[in-house]
Amino acid sequence: MNIAMSHHEMENFLAESHLARIATIKPHGAPHVTPVWYLWQNNQLLISIVTNSVKAGNIRHNKKVAVTIDTPTNFGKGVIIEGTANIEEIPEELLNQICQRYVKEEDLEKYLEYAHTHFSSILLRINPEKIMTWDYFKDPFWSTINS
Repeated sequence: MNIAMSHHEMENFLAESHLARIATIKPHGAPHVTPVWYLWQNNQLLISIVTNSVKAGNIRHNKKVAVTIDTPTNFGKGVIIEGTANIEEIPEELLNQICQRYVKEEDLEKYLEYAHTHFSSILLRINPEKIMTWDYFKDPFWSTINS
């Protein structure tokens, strides 16, 4: 049984506000995985990160990354994106757009003020080289044990 999402299903899934986890490679070769906020736009994954974070340093050393975005339930839905991350300045409008996906509307202004005064953000623009998807709910067996 094919449990892969169609392109349309994947686009709809990525439009939701799931937490993503990005895997980068430390200079000595060990993996480093951290949660991040994202926006899927024009077939690119856009992620805001703190400028001086470990993952930013890792990407400056090795641009290859993998990102998993999935549901918090067992045997749910998900997407894995493997690709190359490029670091760019992040326009304030884009940072706000990413943040509003994860912060309640009534708290957004307060959060953005805090973020702008306490840390500097940059943009990771990930160009997918490989995308894998799954939706276990397409298989009748998994949908019966997940209810």
